[in-house]
Amino acid sequence: MIIDVLQHVPFEDLAAIKDWGEDSGHSFRVHHLYDKAVLPDAQDITLLIILGGPMSANDADHWIEEERSLILQLIDQQKPIFGICLGAQQIAKALGATVFQGEQKEVGWHPIQTVTTHFPFIPDKMTVFHWHGEQFSLPHGAIRLFGNEVCENQGFIYRDNVIGLQFHFETTRESMEKLIVHDKDYVDDGMFVQSEEVMKTSELPAENVDVLYKLLDHMVQPARGAV
Repeated sequence: MIIDVLQHVPFEDLAAIKDWGEDSGHSFRVHHLYDKAVLPDAQDITLLIILGGPMSANDADHWIEEERSLILQLIDQQKPIFGICLGAQQIAKALGATVFQGEQKEVGWHPIQTVTTHFPFIPDKMTVFHWHGEQFSLPHGAIRLFGNEVCENQGFIYRDNVIGLQFHFETTRESMEKLIVHDKDYVDDGMFVQSEEVMKTSELPAENVDVLYKLLDHMVQPARGAV
């Protein structure tokens, strides 16, 4: 399967998702929006992955609105979408939810709790990588998947084929270091902001990749049905 990817900045890439694709026999058609790439046509997409980025879903840039229009077209066509961080916020806002500045930034390795039994393979508690200040309200009709004390809505699923995650299951050591290098000014002394040293010396939980792979496998099923 060819999977379309919207990449907003060079330093937030597929990371572990690329490994999943190689292991599963899928290929990726990456649209580098930071390099003036044109958004793909909804009719040509089977499954869309939307990556993160330092911009806001509330920015007035025309392409941000065009991206949300593409999201709505795919939802109307019952095609699956997997959004990460900014990607999740874009999906949430396209569905009528609010994207807003949280009371605290969340940067580094912090716990989340699973708040639904929708996916039995997901542990009750996990430690995942975060890099965000903005949050989203839960879209109408969506099921909340995860939350924690900093951010009530850490993830959701909509109509069983649209998933938005505020955090980064896909994080590898390399992708984490890219974020630290290229967005280092975002790291401050906030209560839930870890230092560079703490982030780099933390263990990467193996269960994160396992859950990521299973979620992506789940997304592939409706994609095959839509072909």
